[in-house]
Amino acid sequence: MRSRLLSMASDSSSPSENIVQLCSALVIVFEHSFYIFDKRPHFRPQSVPSFYVALEQYMASQHAAAVREGVSAAVQAYEEAVATASHAYEEAVKAFVYTYQGKSPAWMAKLPFEPFKRRAKEAIERSQEAKQSFERSKQEEKEFSCSRAKAELIKAVLDITLNHRLPGP
Repeated sequence: MRSRLLSMASDSSSPSENIVQLCSALVIVFEHSFYIFDKRPHFRPQSVPSFYVALEQYMASQHAAAVREGVSAAVQAYEEAVATASHAYEEAVKAFVYTYQGKSPAWMAKLPFEPFKRRAKEAIERSQEAKQSFERSKQEEKEFSCSRAKAELIKAVLDITLNHRLPGP
């Protein structure tokens, strides 16, 4: 049975794609196995469990290929959206130029009066706060994009799974 389930997932796909494909297929197979179990007479001993019958019917149907293709496309779209969000975050943080990066510049030590030194130090601290604020906002944007992509993936997989259910016996 394990090899049959694993054969439902495509060989060249990512681990997350395999997991989503197997979960979709299992939902369809389990639902159909309950229909089969419900329709069988309960007093007769069953030679083949309803799960195996449902699995065979699913593997022989056109639904298996349609689910595999649909889920594959949905997972690839999700992975591309997450990669794009991560890349955009990294590029934005890299592009943000920090003047001092937390170090006191040499010119600051040469300032003649203490108030000037204090103001320069405050400016550096403000620059650090701006850096942290910018990074936080970009991280939030990335997380929002990833969560939206995850929600779209879940919706697409549910639609695929519900649209490719096996007909009742």
